[in-house]
Amino acid sequence: MWTKWLVLLAAIVLAVTFWFRPKGIDGPRPEPVAASGKGFEHSGLTAVLEAVVRPDGSVDYAALGRDRVPLDRYLGQLRATSPKNAPHRFKTREDRLAYYLNAYNAFMLSAVRDRCPVSNVNLAYKFGGLFWRVGFLLGDDVVSLSQLEAELISEVKGGDAEVRFAVVKGAKGSAGLGKAAFEGPTLRAQLDALAQRVVRNPDLVQPAGAVLKLSKIFEWYKTDFMLDPLKWVTKVAPDLAADAKTVEYMPFDWSLNGTCQ
Repeated sequence: MWTKWLVLLAAIVLAVTFWFRPKGIDGPRPEPVAASGKGFEHSGLTAVLEAVVRPDGSVDYAALGRDRVPLDRYLGQLRATSPKNAPHRFKTREDRLAYYLNAYNAFMLSAVRDRCPVSNVNLAYKFGGLFWRVGFLLGDDVVSLSQLEAELISEVKGGDAEVRFAVVKGAKGSAGLGKAAFEGPTLRAQLDALAQRVVRNPDLVQPAGAVLKLSKIFEWYKTDFMLDPLKWVTKVAPDLAADAKTVEYMPFDWSLNGTCQ
C-alpha cells in the first residue's frame, strides 16, 4: 500500500519538476540571420525601439504584434551570432556588454509581445517563470532572462552599476527603454546618460530631506552600487542628495511597462 503511494508521489514530483524546469518553455524560434561585415549590427533593434517606445519609455506591444518581422529578424541575428560562437566580432568588453544588454531587452520585448495580453510580467507564468522558464536562442545556446542577466551580463559589466538599469524587465519599475540600441563604441556615453536619467526619475530616486527614497533595484544590486547607493547617487548628481543622510527603498512595480492593445 505504502509502496503504491510512494510511487505515485515520486511520479508527481517528477512531473512537477519537469513542468517547472528552467528554460522548459520555448521562446521565439526565428530563422537565423547571418551577420555581415566585421562586427555585429544593432541597427535593426534601434529601428524597432524607434517604432514602439513612447517618449516616457513605455512600450506599444500591440505594434510589435502587428508587425513581427523587424524584431524577429533581430532575434534571428542573435540566434546566429554571439560573443561565444563568433568572438572575433566582439573585440572589446563594451562590444560584448552592448550585445548582451540588447539581447536581454529584445528577448523581453518578444516575450511580452507573444504573451499579450498581460498586465504584470512577474505573473505571466507562475513564480516569476517568465524570467527563468522561457528559453531564448543566443548563438549556439538556449538561455533564460535570469541566466543572461546573472551570468553573461554580470561577467562583462565591469564596474558599470548603470547596467542594472539598462536591463529593462518589462515592468514599470524599470528605468524604461530608450529609442536606440546599445553600441560598443558609444556604450560609456549611453550608460552615463542613463545614470543621469535614472537619478532625475522620481519613480526611481526621490529626495525627501534627510531621506533619499530609492528604487528596489538599488537594494537588489547593492554590491554594484559601491555597497552604498547613497554614495552612488551623490557621485552622479551631487545636488540631488546634498541633504540625504539615509535611504529608504520603494516597492518595485511589476505591472506592464506598456500596453497590449
